[in-house]
Parts: sequence; C-alpha cells; structure tokens
Amino acid sequence: MSADQRPHVVRFSLLADLCLKLGERQQCASMLVHPSRGEAVLWVPGRAWPHRWLGVAAVDHRGRWLYAFGDQWSVAGDVAEAAARVAWAVRAR
Repeated sequence: MSADQRPHVVRFSLLADLCLKLGERQQCASMLVHPSRGEAVLWVPGRAWPHRWLGVAAVDHRGRWLYAFGDQWSVAGDVAEAAARVAWAVRAR
C-alpha cells in the first residue's frame, strides 16, 4: 500500500477484485457492500440448504493484506487462489 492509499480504499479495491474473480472463474455469486459508515464487506451466498451468507473481509495484518472468511484466510496477492477457497467454503456449507 502506498502512502497515498487509505486503508478503506485498498480494502474496497481488494474486495472488488475478489468479487469479479468469483464471478469469472468460479461462477459464484457475490455482493459487495460499501456502507456509508463502516467498512466494505463481500457477501457470498452458501449453496447448501439452508442458505447462509459467508462474509469476506480484507484485513491488514502486520502490513500484509489478507482475505478473512469463516475461520479461514488467504493472502490477498493471489486473488485466483482466494476465489477458489471462498467458492469451496460456500459449497461446503
């Protein structure tokens, strides 16, 4: 993250990239929410019944951006890998 990038801007950008990759590669629906107060979150609907939504956050952990979802995490630098892991998580629920 460069000095001119604010954390919430980076967070939104990372989640938007993941949202796009989930649709392109995994044929997995998702919804990016950017509230007027608070931070952005990506919601991914579970495929098993009953349908539950999985929340995905982008977090800065010791200077390294990660995607955190459920009890898992994935490095934000590899969006394709993160998308595969999120898609697997919602299919397994």
